Amino acid sequence: MLNYMKNRQIFRWYLLLLPTLWGILFLAGHLWQVNPEKGYHFSIMIWGLQASLMLLMIVLSGYFFSRMLIENKKVITVPNKAATKHLIIIPCFEEPIEVIQQSIESILKQTINAQHNIILNISFEAKSPNLNASKHTLKGKYETRFYLFNITVHPSDIENEIPGKCSNERFAVKQVLAMIHKLPHDFNLNHILLTVMDSDTLLHRRYLEYIAHDYESIPETIGENAIWQAALFYNWNLNQAPFFTRITALFRTIWMIGFNIPFQVHSMSVYSSSLTLCIDNDFFDPNYQMEDMHYFVSTMNTRKGKVRLRPVYLPVICGPTSGDNWQEELSEWHRQTKRWSIGAFEVFHYICTKAFNMGLMITSRLTLTMTLLYGIFQSIIFFATLIAIPIWHHYQHTNNPEIWYVLGLIPWIFIVWVFCIDSLFIHFFHLEKEKVGLLRNLIHICLTPFVLLSYNLISFISLHNLAINGKSVCKHDPSEKSHLNRLK
Repeated sequence: MLNYMKNRQIFRWYLLLLPTLWGILFLAGHLWQVNPEKGYHFSIMIWGLQASLMLLMIVLSGYFFSRMLIENKKVITVPNKAATKHLIIIPCFEEPIEVIQQSIESILKQTINAQHNIILNISFEAKSPNLNASKHTLKGKYETRFYLFNITVHPSDIENEIPGKCSNERFAVKQVLAMIHKLPHDFNLNHILLTVMDSDTLLHRRYLEYIAHDYESIPETIGENAIWQAALFYNWNLNQAPFFTRITALFRTIWMIGFNIPFQVHSMSVYSSSLTLCIDNDFFDPNYQMEDMHYFVSTMNTRKGKVRLRPVYLPVICGPTSGDNWQEELSEWHRQTKRWSIGAFEVFHYICTKAFNMGLMITSRLTLTMTLLYGIFQSIIFFATLIAIPIWHHYQHTNNPEIWYVLGLIPWIFIVWVFCIDSLFIHFFHLEKEKVGLLRNLIHICLTPFVLLSYNLISFISLHNLAINGKSVCKHDPSEKSHLNRLK
């Protein structure tokens, strides 16, 4: 038994979350039966925490969105020979070549000159299907359209690595650096920004311009310790997605711009940093699966807590989970939810192990925000409030009923707000093909509580799966993207 636990790395810091979460659920369901007054106040606390987080996300996401509308209207002329250059890494596995090409086209539409300022590396896996055909197609179409266009193939037999984006991107950056050092050019490593993006990403036309301008406008000590994070919207064929995929995607956007970025929780999917920060961080840790979350906290460790997320007030469109039919879509949604949750709890453990180097204040902030968002909000809050409903009915006519009505109304305001943000995004950013009718939106609003409860259940079970099986379940299962090539 001890060998089993040691080999699978069972004893990890996220185990502390289990008694905490179970304690909340138990008290929500039983405290009022033992001590009605304390049970009443505990239920108020649970409902109040949910309402407070939702109101906070409404305010902060509204601010972020308003800044996006302002920034989207700006027009800045960027010289061809801009001082800051860009290295972009796109890791790929089995995505359709059409999806990858659409992502590359969004880079070519940037307001900066690709042939003067962009190094693009497409990083496949050795086990990628149709590898040779994909390499041939991409080279033939894009080899001359960037300052440097390169394709790397990550071997599958490197020791002490787990399959995933971390190991893939680590290999890609190291290969590109070796090429850069051999080329006669004026690229200074201190003036190169690294951008990591998924293969199903449509960058805003001013994304690279924005981060370069910000990088050049701030002191070097701040720029070298910054990670730029844009708002992620999943409106890539999202209007055709089943309700559970669409609802989850809309909420992920609000979690990002209403909590993750404002509270400096972690980077997500598409982000940028100085190349020197990546090099000093020893690139990406190949022993972790969630490279975006882990990169932020590992650089925090490298820079002893000095790294900060800098918001990019521009949208980036990412592809949601997809499948060829309803059953495949549900399977992909479940797998992605499980992977996100396991990755988040694994990063929670990493934060705790680096507390001494990052400092008490930084570690406390990171663990608190991770616990609030992933441990409570995304794992048990909707179950906890549901369990506490009996005491609501017991007291609503005898003890401050107005409090319960307010706390019961706020979640619905939050849900409607999430759908309003999506409609406003589609309108102001001219995504007419993504429009959804009023009736379908109303149906999805009504179905949202069931999706969020299901999301809670999957996340909560994933934590137990991680606690029982340890590191062995921390692997990267790439999402299916075949449905996305039917768009645009």
